[in-house]
Amino acid sequence: MKTLIYFAKRALAVSALALITCLPTKAQVSPDTYYNIDWQFNIPLGNNFSNDASGWGMNFEMGYYVTPELALGAFLSYHTNNEYFPRTTLHMGSTALNTDQQHSLFQLPFGALAHYRFDYGKYQPYVAMKVGAAYAQMTSNYYIFESDKNTWGFFASPEVGVNFYPWEGSMGFHAALYYSISTNQGSLMTYELNSINSLGFRLGVAF
Repeated sequence: MKTLIYFAKRALAVSALALITCLPTKAQVSPDTYYNIDWQFNIPLGNNFSNDASGWGMNFEMGYYVTPELALGAFLSYHTNNEYFPRTTLHMGSTALNTDQQHSLFQLPFGALAHYRFDYGKYQPYVAMKVGAAYAQMTSNYYIFESDKNTWGFFASPEVGVNFYPWEGSMGFHAALYYSISTNQGSLMTYELNSINSLGFRLGVAF
């Protein structure tokens, strides 16, 4: 699974670079489409496995305008949140383990989106809703060992943001605030994950 995650991240990065270099130099690829490629900052809310904010993520999305305001499309993003746990004794059945730990929570949501824009020329504020599936991997590193757990869940995320095209005949910029929830559940060692709620923002480029 680590190999799959590694190649997924590299494939996304290569796809993003290819898209940037191949697209025509205009505010949008066409009046009927949009593309966003973003760096992502994520703040987990309320899970007890890995609760520290981080900027280890990216977001990719595209949409087709079925009306001048409403676009339907697809998205894929990934993120990793890490948290250090000081040395403590973990009681696991008949076994007790005294160690510190480094927890990582990797998320890979993907699916469909609806995007409604308010077109003011160079500025295009919007509201959006994303729904789909979410893969998540819980990982604990301790001593020279590693334990992990893979889970799947349903994903939903409302979002507000703006696409800004400051120059005629060029790409623009994208900024967004989002809240997300996924129903992933899993247990690892003495830790339980019942869902993944997050708050965050994205900054990137728009076409």
